[in-house]
Parts: sequence; structure tokens; C-alpha cells
Amino acid sequence: MVFFISKSEPNHCKRAPLVGILPHMKNLNLLNKYLTSLGNAYKKIESTLGSMKFAVIIIVVFAIALVYGTFMESYHGREFANKLVYKSWWFIALQLSMFISILVATLNRLPAKRVLYGFYTLHAGLLILFAGSFLTYVTGIDGMLELMPNEPSNTVRVEEDQFIVGYPNGEVKIFTLPTGAFESDINYEEPGLQIKNYLPFAKLETVWRPSAEALSDSAVYTIYNENVAEQLTMSLHPESDFQSMQKLGPLSVHYMPQTLYSCFTTESNSGFIVWNTEEDVCYTAESKNYDIKKTPTNNMFMLIPHKGEFLKFFPDFSPLPLNDDLTKRQDTPFRVFSKQLFEKKPNLFLFGDKTVFFHKRKGWLGREFNDKRPVSLPWMNFKLTLDSYRPDSYPAQIPTYTRPIQDQGEIIEGGIKAVQINFYGQDYWVRSDQPLALSNGDKQVRFQIKSRELKLPYQITLDRFKMDKNPGTNDPASYESFVSLLDGRTHKAASNHHVFMNNPLKYDDFTFYQSSYFQVGQDEYGSAFSVNFDPGRPVKYLGSLLLVFGSMWHFALRRRKKRKFFEKESTIESQSENS
Repeated sequence: MVFFISKSEPNHCKRAPLVGILPHMKNLNLLNKYLTSLGNAYKKIESTLGSMKFAVIIIVVFAIALVYGTFMESYHGREFANKLVYKSWWFIALQLSMFISILVATLNRLPAKRVLYGFYTLHAGLLILFAGSFLTYVTGIDGMLELMPNEPSNTVRVEEDQFIVGYPNGEVKIFTLPTGAFESDINYEEPGLQIKNYLPFAKLETVWRPSAEALSDSAVYTIYNENVAEQLTMSLHPESDFQSMQKLGPLSVHYMPQTLYSCFTTESNSGFIVWNTEEDVCYTAESKNYDIKKTPTNNMFMLIPHKGEFLKFFPDFSPLPLNDDLTKRQDTPFRVFSKQLFEKKPNLFLFGDKTVFFHKRKGWLGREFNDKRPVSLPWMNFKLTLDSYRPDSYPAQIPTYTRPIQDQGEIIEGGIKAVQINFYGQDYWVRSDQPLALSNGDKQVRFQIKSRELKLPYQITLDRFKMDKNPGTNDPASYESFVSLLDGRTHKAASNHHVFMNNPLKYDDFTFYQSSYFQVGQDEYGSAFSVNFDPGRPVKYLGSLLLVFGSMWHFALRRRKKRKFFEKESTIESQSENS
């Protein structure tokens, strides 16, 4: 007898309907497809980055960038090349691509094989070399240290431009300027001040602005002879970027108000010219019967009555009146000039469309510019022409962007940096070659552009600078510096060092290279050192060593493999011949 026993499942053990499972299965299939496509994409990217084709493309582009940067540095200078190429985001991205390509190519050839040991070493050297370069870029320092004769200094200027705003209460705001090679917008605003844009490389263009001030005379002249010619732009306006006095070698050129022209051409025994700036008139001392006396040391002085007192002038020393303690007074309208001071050396006086100079045989001569005909001067056959005379306007220099131009290692155009600001509704340009001070009422704000400065914990002093010149020329053949270094942290006496080409000063992880020099006086020079701090140097040395060793190892292994292959082929051929 067979018994059949049936059991009914409890309700909680019943299988879920197939209809409820299908949506979950579809989601799993979609996830699986997504992961599969993601994995395929990763493998494709990995294969591309590690391929020889990608590496060759990156290397070719990198080589082209280096050639381009070299040309830019040759024609436009090192700073422009750094901003445009070497320190730009795209050049850094290019180097990062090379690093990734080398890394992926190395990982794709794992697990390690004996025949690829040289390959691994070579690529490890490249990766370490890139790592050292990155460390140098992030933490390294490249700057300049300028030393005046016998003046200790510890200030290093680096290639990072800063815009500094100094407020009357002592507050100082420092803005790091953009690092690009072209004009950049800043767009910073605060009450009364707007910083608008920045020109990393600029040249100055002259524009003429109208003026209603009394002393706003301005003119442009050309002085020339058979060998040289130079244009002179001169102005009396206080806001002009051009001065009223210039030096051309031994010749001093003075631009003065037209009021004084008649007094310079009028003969007098004393040679004293009195100028009343309030009334804008001039006259000789004799015409007013001013009392002229001599001191016990034969120094001539003159007394002028003014508001119940006598003003004492020593025209041979200063055009301003002097107090009893020989300090100058600025609170009077009188100025007294002595023409005798300008007779010993060449001096040229310009009065708009007129000029005056001293001739040793003929005395003081006045000339007017007629029909743009030149005026003959009594020095080295020089002639003078009036190019433009503008009594109601003044010249100003406006920075405009330009690519810098380099000649024989020096920037001859475009070496100025400029920031445009708006100060209480008026636009101004702040230039790197001169700071700007502006006032709003009784408050004065100072603006300047400077390179970021680093302070060394020790001081270096230029004791002596030596320069040898090529025979028969003023061109330097070699130059060297004798310096002393004092480190207050060591409590030791100053150490002496001799720095010249290929013999730098190395101290405290810094290296000081003799870079250039600059003149500070007659036969006196200052020295400029290139300063380098490179914490990535040991890493780069290690990478270079592995690179050379890996190349030799890889070549040896390849040659050994090739030799074994030929030996095997030779053995097979000999066996086939014997059989």
C-alpha cells in the first residue's frame, strides 16, 4: 500500500509572483551594461594613454612648445617666455600628460618581466624627474638680489608682481597681479577706488591734455649735429610726466616761463635776476636799486624788502631766501637767479618759442625760432629746432600694451608694468617705474607696483666689484664680485666670498650666481645676483641617474635577447642541415 502525503506551504513561504521580479532584473541588467561600458571606456582610455602613438604626439607637441618658448625668450625676454609658455597652464597640462603617459605605459607592462627591467628603471627615472620638477615649481625660488657698494642687503625680488595700496592710517593692501602675458582685467572695487586692469608689458605713448593753469607751457625740441640727434619734450605743468630740466652729457637744458626771457638777455653788473612769482614779472637787481653786499668770505648777497622785513638772498647758493640759520624759506614769492652760475658750464635755457645761452666771446645771446629754422648753438656744432610749442596744454605718458623687445640681453621696449585705477571718479595709471600718490581732501593714498620680496635670514655686502673690459672698447670682458656674508644666527664673523661666472656662492640651500651689474656713479658699480633655491634638485639628480642607468640596462637586455635569438636560429639551422 502506498500512501501519498501532501503538505501545504505556509503563506509566508509562497514564491513571489514573476511579474514583481522582472523590474529588478531589468535594473540589474542596466547596471551591468553601464559597468561594462564604463570598464570598456576605462580600458580604451588606459590603452590610449599608454600607447606609443599618444606618447609620440605628446613628445612632438612638447618639443614644438620648447622651440616656441626658446624663440620667445630670445626675442622678447625670459619673463615674457615664462608667462607665455613655461609657466602657463597649457604647458603644465602638457607635462602632466607626459607624466600620465609614462606612468600608464609602465603599469600596462606589469607584472614585471626580467627582459623589461631596464624599461622599468628608465621610466621610473622619468617619473622621478617629473616629480622633482614639480617640487621645484611649487616650492622653488628664482629671484634677483641687487647689491649697492658697501651696503648690506637681504632682500630677494622674485617674479611675482604685486600692486600695493598704502592708506593714511598705516593700512597696506597687497594684491597679487595676474600671471598671464597679456592684458588682464582685475575689477576690484571699494569706496572711492576701483582697480580696473593690468598691463604686464607696456610702452609709453605721449598724449597732449588741455590745461587752464597759468604755468602750463610745454614744447618739443630737437637738438642735433652730424653725429647724433635727440628729441626733447619739456613742460612746466605740475601734472606732466616730462620735466623742466634735462641733462644731455655735460649740457644742462632748462625750460622756464617766458616772463624770464627778457631778464636773461638784459645785461647787468651783478648778473642777478629777480622773479616775483605772484605778479609774474622779472627784473634785474640794478633796476630796483637793491642793496648788494659781500660777506667776509666774498660771497655776494642781496636784501629785498617785503612786508616789513628784508629777505636775504645768496643767489650763488640758492634762488630762495635764507633764514639766519641758513635754512631756505618757501613762503615768499621772490626768487633770485645768478647768471654767473651758468657761464662756466654749458647751459641752454628754453622759453617756449625762444632760447637763451651763454657764448664765451659774445656773452648772453637770445634767439627766437622763426619758420622752424634751426638755431646754432656754441657747442660741438649743435643746432636746435622747435618742433611744437603748446602754451595751453601739457604732455602726459599713457601706458599701452606691447610685447617686450629684447636686444643683447636687455629689454629695450615694453619693460614697464602698469595698473589702471579709478580714484574718486578720475582715471590714473600706476607704473612700475614710479609710484603714485593721490589725495582726497586731507587723506593721501600711495600706489605702487613691485615684485614680491623675500627676506633672507642673513645679509650680503658688496665689498668690491671688478670689471675687465675688452681692449679699446667699453664692453665688459668679465666681471666679478667680492662679497661678505654675515649670518646673525651663527654668532660668527662675516665670511668673505669671491663670486664670478661658474663660481657661485652657495649658502643655506641658496645659490647666488653672478648675473649682471649696474652703474651707480662715476666708475662705481653695483652687482646683481641671480638667486636660486631648488629643493627638487636632489630628486631630479636621482631621476637623471636612473634615466641613464635604465637606458644602458634596457639596451644591454635588448642586445642580449637579440643575441640569444640569433644563437637559437643558428642552432635550428645546423640541426636541420645535419638531419
